[in-house]
Amino acid sequence: MCVSIYEESFSQDVEIGDRKLVTSASVFGILRQQLAKNIGIKRIKGFLFHYGWEMGVKGAKEALQTGSSFEYLIKHGPILHIENGHIRGIKHEFNYDLDGQGRLKYFFSHGTWFGSYEAEEHIKHLGHSKSSVCHTLIGYASGFMSTIFGETLLAKEVTCVGKGDDGCSWVIKPKKDWENELATDEVLEFYNETPIVMELEYTYDQLLDQKNVVTRLSNFQNKLTEEIINGSDLQTIADMVFNMVNIPIIIEDSALRTITYSGLSEETYAELKAEMVDYLQESRTNHKQLLPISKKILKTANHQRLITPILLQKEVIGYCTFVYEDRKNHHEEDYLFLDRFANAASLILLNEKTKFESFERMKGNFLEQILESRLQVSEIVNRGKYTGIDLKQNYFITVMEYKNTKTTIADEFLLQEQIFETTFRYFSDRKTNLLVGHRDGHMVLLITNESLKHTSIHDVIKDYQAYMNKKYPFGKFKFGISHLGTDIHQAPKCYEEASIALRLAGSKRIVQFSSLGIVGVLINSKNINGIKMIAEQELGTLYNMKDPRNIELIKTLYSFLLNGGKLEQTMSDLSLSMSGLRHRVSRIEGLLEKDLRDPNEAHQLLLIIKSLIAIGELTIE
Repeated sequence: MCVSIYEESFSQDVEIGDRKLVTSASVFGILRQQLAKNIGIKRIKGFLFHYGWEMGVKGAKEALQTGSSFEYLIKHGPILHIENGHIRGIKHEFNYDLDGQGRLKYFFSHGTWFGSYEAEEHIKHLGHSKSSVCHTLIGYASGFMSTIFGETLLAKEVTCVGKGDDGCSWVIKPKKDWENELATDEVLEFYNETPIVMELEYTYDQLLDQKNVVTRLSNFQNKLTEEIINGSDLQTIADMVFNMVNIPIIIEDSALRTITYSGLSEETYAELKAEMVDYLQESRTNHKQLLPISKKILKTANHQRLITPILLQKEVIGYCTFVYEDRKNHHEEDYLFLDRFANAASLILLNEKTKFESFERMKGNFLEQILESRLQVSEIVNRGKYTGIDLKQNYFITVMEYKNTKTTIADEFLLQEQIFETTFRYFSDRKTNLLVGHRDGHMVLLITNESLKHTSIHDVIKDYQAYMNKKYPFGKFKFGISHLGTDIHQAPKCYEEASIALRLAGSKRIVQFSSLGIVGVLINSKNINGIKMIAEQELGTLYNMKDPRNIELIKTLYSFLLNGGKLEQTMSDLSLSMSGLRHRVSRIEGLLEKDLRDPNEAHQLLLIIKSLIAIGELTIE
């Protein structure tokens, strides 16, 4: 069975310009439900408010065309509410005052809606709310009244059936009155809320900006990686970073000494450096934290710095800085670029540190071979040229003893490595080329006379000792310095001289072999057995070094002889009482059967004890 129907129908009553649509309140309830589902409860508040506002504006414009009075128009608004099915009834009260030009001086209105369709539909589809729900109604009232009076008047729902109240009551006031209140609530939020399409456009712009930043950051990272792989130095990479981000950059070490910079003239950099010095001095005066351990903004008088530390093995070894002249504000993404550059700088400095330390350790092995006489002189000179040291020149050998009173045995190896690194970096910063190595638990330095630059070896070691004491305040450093060596094959002998000087240092911190006098001349590896025989003969039973009581007596004897037999000074040095010291001296004289006040006897005994110390047979602090 096939049925075909064709019919055309038109209504002459339907208006062409502004067609009326017949629908039910439940349709708006479904619309509200779908809006809540798709854009969220929070977003539909402003959406429905502006929807009601536009309806109120349209109704007011139509009413104004009748030329009716304000009183009639105010009463006409609620009638339109009821005719459109928004409410079933209303009770309201208005108070307003106009000036001579017909402008609004005062306005306040309040009332109650009965049978709000919005409250009913919200409860039906979404349940009870925690806040008022008649957004279309307050939008309609706000738009209608604002259009009538030509000034922004905003309605706020005070109670609402949709949130469990007995009725839907409201208040209308001028916008400026709402703004003057401490709590503006949601009424101004509804009015000022950004339309969702504009919000989406803004979000899109943000996403586009973020995409551009990510793309730039990715290209930046790729360029950095490529330069690092190619072995570029820090200056090359700093120049590349400046060309990419167009922000002047400075790289400094942990003491804020310049490593390199880019994007600044020499004069400008000098000015910024001076300004930074002033800033740091002022910060010290005000007890402020000077340098950051994480990203930080420093603002000086005429410029701003975005600064981040360069970390290497969890230690701050320097700082990367973006410079903004005239205190120009930085952008958030600058942090990202600076962080990546700091990481790249860390890798480059680690590579340079590794190469530098490897080269210095190779030089240390070379020094070990020299001291063990394992190489021919010609080979030593040739290898010396590779290390940048002319070993045909005269030289000194220094042996350094270091102890840390605050360290544990577990930290001893780490301390040794730190001191080793500190040593060759100290001399490298001062353009002093030398060989540094370890031997017999001490550090050994070979310094050519040419490297001293017309400064005495004693003064060079004294400055080095002062630096080490400051760097390691709990450390104790002693130095023995050899004669001036004139031939590199004499290096083992010079090492022996420096070791003897160190052992005879006593309370002194720096001792040169040349200051030891006859002791230094007499002692060498060939007469050690002779020294021991004389010591055993002259010291008798005191020579038994295994007895700690004998060690104490020899120390007392040594101090007494060094002080020329002065009891007061010896008593002070040994922290003994006078009676205790007299008892010891008397006992020593009895054991040795010698008069310690006899100059010849005293001189011989002092020479013997110094010789025992020099050959390492006896240790006296």
